[in-house]
Amino acid sequence: MKRRFATVCLCLIGAFLTSATQAEQFQITIQNISPNVLSPAFFGTHDGTWNLFDEGAAASAAVEAVAESGNTAPMVADAMAAPGVLGYGVAGAAPLMTGQSATTTLMADMAHPWLSFASMMGVSNDGFIGAAIADGAIDLFPGGMPFNGVIVLTHLDVWDAGTEVNDESAMSVGALGGMGGIDENGLITKPHPGILGIGDIPLSYNWFPGDVAMITITPEPTSVALLAVAVLVLRRRRF
Repeated sequence: MKRRFATVCLCLIGAFLTSATQAEQFQITIQNISPNVLSPAFFGTHDGTWNLFDEGAAASAAVEAVAESGNTAPMVADAMAAPGVLGYGVAGAAPLMTGQSATTTLMADMAHPWLSFASMMGVSNDGFIGAAIADGAIDLFPGGMPFNGVIVLTHLDVWDAGTEVNDESAMSVGALGGMGGIDENGLITKPHPGILGIGDIPLSYNWFPGDVAMITITPEPTSVALLAVAVLVLRRRRF
């Protein structure tokens, strides 16, 4: 009877290890370390067939919504409909002021190892930080191991969506009470020039030059903890 129980436990452990190598849960925290404001940040894990944006191309409606107003709903809808997306979420329920952070938890696996994201530089016309498969997406399984570390984004990582003229006007910038600005009909480029003081945005919001955001990625230790429990049960049964 003891031998049979041991065999069953070993089979369960083996099955668990197989599933654990297929999927991992990651805790993803974004912190605003700029003098500007960050909108709630969209994050998604995918297989690389889904692309948020391309440098030198026109912004999609979902990217425009994030870059101009911090609205992640169209991006979430795109992720829900994309077959290559495994997990998605929004970190934060309100704008992140300097020093504030927000966290979301996503699943990823070796078949869906890429992490893309987007968040608006809130006091701007259409500045945003983000990463896509061809433009800086984060590999969550480098060398086959779950990523565990910190990524710091600087002023060089801030994109200009090319969707709204950077007039820095209170009539244009939502954070200043504006209802939207002049269509630029341009392309996604970086780095964004920052806040230049040509309009109503105070220069105290200028992030250029400097660091703007810190992303901390931590694989949750559920697999290790559950394996330890299984081994403990097996050892106690022997006595």
